[in-house]
Amino acid sequence: MNPVLENNSRIRYATGAIMYFAQGIPHGLLSIAIPAWLASQGVSAGEIGSYLAVIVLPWVFKLVMGPVMDRYEFLAMGRRRPWVLGAQLGLTISLLALILVERPTEQIGLLMLVGVLINIFTATQDVAVDGMSIDLTPTREHGRLNSFMSFGKAIGWASTSAVSGLMLVTWGLASTAIVAAIVSGVILVLFTFVLERDGERRLPWTQGQAASAHLPGNSFKAVFGGLNKVLWVRASMIVMLIMFFDGLISGYGWALMPIAAVNLFGYTTPQWSQLVAVMGLTGAFLSLALGPLIDRFGSKRLLIVTIILVGLHAVLLAQTQHLWQNTLYVQVMLAAWVMMMPVVMVCVIALGMTICSSGVSATQFAVYMSVANLGHAAGSKIYGMVSDGTNYAETYMLISLFVAVAVFVLFLHRDAGESASPVKHMIASGGTKGGVFFSGAMRCPKCRAEMEQIEHDGIEIDRCKHCSGIWFDAGESEALRGKAAALAIDTGDAKRGREFNKTDNYRCPRCSGGMVRRVDPQQTHIWYETCSACSGSFFDAGEFSDLARHTISDFFKRLSSPERR
Repeated sequence: MNPVLENNSRIRYATGAIMYFAQGIPHGLLSIAIPAWLASQGVSAGEIGSYLAVIVLPWVFKLVMGPVMDRYEFLAMGRRRPWVLGAQLGLTISLLALILVERPTEQIGLLMLVGVLINIFTATQDVAVDGMSIDLTPTREHGRLNSFMSFGKAIGWASTSAVSGLMLVTWGLASTAIVAAIVSGVILVLFTFVLERDGERRLPWTQGQAASAHLPGNSFKAVFGGLNKVLWVRASMIVMLIMFFDGLISGYGWALMPIAAVNLFGYTTPQWSQLVAVMGLTGAFLSLALGPLIDRFGSKRLLIVTIILVGLHAVLLAQTQHLWQNTLYVQVMLAAWVMMMPVVMVCVIALGMTICSSGVSATQFAVYMSVANLGHAAGSKIYGMVSDGTNYAETYMLISLFVAVAVFVLFLHRDAGESASPVKHMIASGGTKGGVFFSGAMRCPKCRAEMEQIEHDGIEIDRCKHCSGIWFDAGESEALRGKAAALAIDTGDAKRGREFNKTDNYRCPRCSGGMVRRVDPQQTHIWYETCSACSGSFFDAGEFSDLARHTISDFFKRLSSPERR
C-alpha cells in the first residue's frame, strides 16, 4: 500500500520536510561551500561574485512555472506529483553534471552553466512541491507544514555545506557531486512511493486513474491580468524596492563573507562551511520566534530594527581593523552576520505578504521574491565589480550604504494598519533562511479549490471556483444581505452546498483563526461559521440567497431544524 498525502497529515509533513531537504542540497553546495573553496584555490573575488550572481538567476524567473504547471498536467499521477518527480530527477542528474568541471579554477564558465542548470530544476521542484502542498493541505495545517518544510531545508543546506566543505578539500568536486547526487537520488526513489490521492498511478506505466479534475481559470492571461491591477500601485512598488535592496544586501554579503573569511581571516573551507551551518541553523530557529513579535509590533518596525543592526555590524567590522587578528572577535562577528540573515529575511517576507491581494497573491508574492532574487544576483555582481579597486574595510562600509538606502525606502512604506483601508491577504509562512512555504491565493476551507474575488456594490468578496462557497470579511455579509445582491453573489448549487455544509470543523481561510458555528436566529435551518479572530463568515452555496429570502416555508423549516451542536 502506497502512502497517500491526502489522507495522512504525518505523511504530508514528512514529505514536505524531505523534499525541502532536497532543495537545501544545491544551496549548501553551490552557494556556501564552493565559493569558499574557490577563494582558497586563488580564484578572484570578481569571478566568484559573477558566479554567485549567475547561478541564482533561475530563482528570479520561477514565477512563470505556476501557470505552466496548471496548464500541463498528467492527472493520472496527480496534479503536481509528476512535476515534482521530473524536477527531482533533473536535480539528481544535473548534480552529476558537476563531474564535467575537471578544473574548477579554470572552468568558472562551465561551473556557472552547471549551477544554473541545477537551480532550474531546484526552483521547479520548489514551485511543484508548494503547489502540491497547497492543494492537499487543510488551511489549519499550514503553520505546522511550514515549520516542517522550513526545518527540512535548513537541515539540508546546513548539513550539505558542512559535509561538502570538508569533501571538496579532501576529495575534490567530482566526489562531492557524486555523493550529493546519490542523496538526491535516494529522495527521488522515496518520493515515487508516495501518491497524492488514492487510486492514482505511482509511475506512468503502472495501473491507476485520475482522482482529481483540472481546475480552470489559471491561464497566463487570467493570472497576469489580475496581477497587473495590483502590482503597479504605490505600496507594491515600494515593497518591490525594499525586496530588491534586501536581496542586494544579502547577495553582496554572501559574496563578500566567504572570500574575506578565507583570504583575510585565515579560515579554511571546512571551517567556514561549518560556521555557516551552525549559525545559519541558529538564525533559522531564532527567526521562528519572530512570528509573535511581527504580529505585535508589525513587520515594518522589526525590519527597520533588524536591517539597521546589519548596517551597524558592517560599520563596526570595518572600523575595527585592529581586532581582525583576534580569532575570537572575528568568529563572533562572522557568526553574528550569518545568524542575522535569516532573521532579516523573515521580516522582509512578512512585509511583502501584507500587501498581497487574495485573488492573485500566489503570483504577486512570487514576483516580490523574484525581485529579491534579482537583487541578490545584482549584489553578488556588484561585489565582484568593486572588489578589485577597494580594500576590505571599504567593501564592508558599502553594506552600510545599501542599508541606509533600504531604511529610507522603508520609511516611505505604510503598514496595512496605517492605510486608509485594510489590505486583504492570506499567508502561512515558516520563513527562515531554510525556506519559505507560501499558501498562495485564498483557498476554500471546504473543498480546497481557489477562491476568486467578485465585486458587488463596490464590495469585494471571495467565492470558491469549485463549490461556490462564499467568504465575507467582517461586515460584508450584513452590507450585502438584500435579495438582489444575494442572488447576484450566491450563484452555486444549493443541493451541493448542503453536502459541504456537513463540514464545519476548519480554520479561517483568511487568518487561520478558529471558526465558531452560527445559526441564523430568524431562519434556524441556515448554518454558517464565523471566525473568532477576524469576524469573517463562510456560507455554503445556496445559504446566502436563502438568508435573503423570507418565505412561508421558512416557518416549517424552523420547526423541523435540529439544534446545532
